[in-house]
Amino acid sequence: MLGAAKTMKITDIKAIPLFIPLKETPPFSSNGKASAYHVLVKVFTNEGITGYGEAFRFTPGAVSTFIEEGLKPHLIGENPMHIERLWDLMYNITFRYGRKGITLHAISGVEIALWDIIGKWRNLPVYEMIGGPCRDKIKAYASLLRYEKPSDVATIAVRCVEQGYTAIKLHQRDIESVKAVRQAVGSDIVLMVDVNGAWTPRQAVEKAKVLEEYGVLWLEEPVSPMDDYDGLAYVKDKSGILIAAGENEYTHYGFKDMIAKRAVDIIQPDVIKSGGILECGKIFALAEAWNLQIATHCFCFGPGVAATLHLSLSNMTNEYVEANAIPLAASFIQPCLRPERGYLTVPDKPGLGIEIDEDVVKGHPYTGQ
Repeated sequence: MLGAAKTMKITDIKAIPLFIPLKETPPFSSNGKASAYHVLVKVFTNEGITGYGEAFRFTPGAVSTFIEEGLKPHLIGENPMHIERLWDLMYNITFRYGRKGITLHAISGVEIALWDIIGKWRNLPVYEMIGGPCRDKIKAYASLLRYEKPSDVATIAVRCVEQGYTAIKLHQRDIESVKAVRQAVGSDIVLMVDVNGAWTPRQAVEKAKVLEEYGVLWLEEPVSPMDDYDGLAYVKDKSGILIAAGENEYTHYGFKDMIAKRAVDIIQPDVIKSGGILECGKIFALAEAWNLQIATHCFCFGPGVAATLHLSLSNMTNEYVEANAIPLAASFIQPCLRPERGYLTVPDKPGLGIEIDEDVVKGHPYTGQ
């Protein structure tokens, strides 16, 4: 078996862009279509083992093309067991394309598929290979879409509570929506607010003071540009609310700057954006060394969810995992890994523990919508 592992080779890589809409019911969001894009990654080997990964969904056609044109030629014939070396290879050959953004989305998708291969070969779940489980389930917070009216977001929030969620994240930028949700769900539900870089540092400080009244646990990415860590540190120093960020940062190199500037209380790496499972482990280590909280970002529906859960369940300090509150009209993985009564868990099967629903994949191609 060990001899076969030494000779295992990558024979092909396919990246498949998909368009699968959300299963929304009224009231409808103003930005739901953005969650309908997906990139499935498949890495094939000469041993008949196929690994599944997922790259972040924005510009799905471009990301898929980059994986097949920019990464695949350098990986064919390589041993998929050598993740550290192959990650370094992908990172260094792509420096002309950029150190962040879709370059890292692509690398992340391939890296996750490599872990799936190794787990299948060794007959172990991924979490057993990265430290073992620290718990058998993890708390999910319902991450809401953005809605036009405060009454709309309050309606959706109440539905989430009825489904068993005890924590809800809003993407509203107005105080009235936060007030409406707090009044609708009561004081026992944890609320977070993510404004996706909407304000200047001074504006963020003013908004944070108002949000304190509604018991908001954390304020996420309040400052634009999102990598203004001096500005973010200013907000953190003057805010009574915890400051969270990281979904739009990449690799442990980027997180090093954020952490060294003491810009956040909570880091939020995304496994299908930040560089993959191994890279997120390095980011976790940085956070733990600086005594920061961890809450993994996960606004996807495919193998990336499984990768996030394996990573999160094997970490002692990761309390929350994000979950899009609205499911897909059709899941392209089985099991679909949706929260049950506010918690998420992952199968104890080899690798990521999931299979691909090929009928769903074939029936939902991305055609440039």
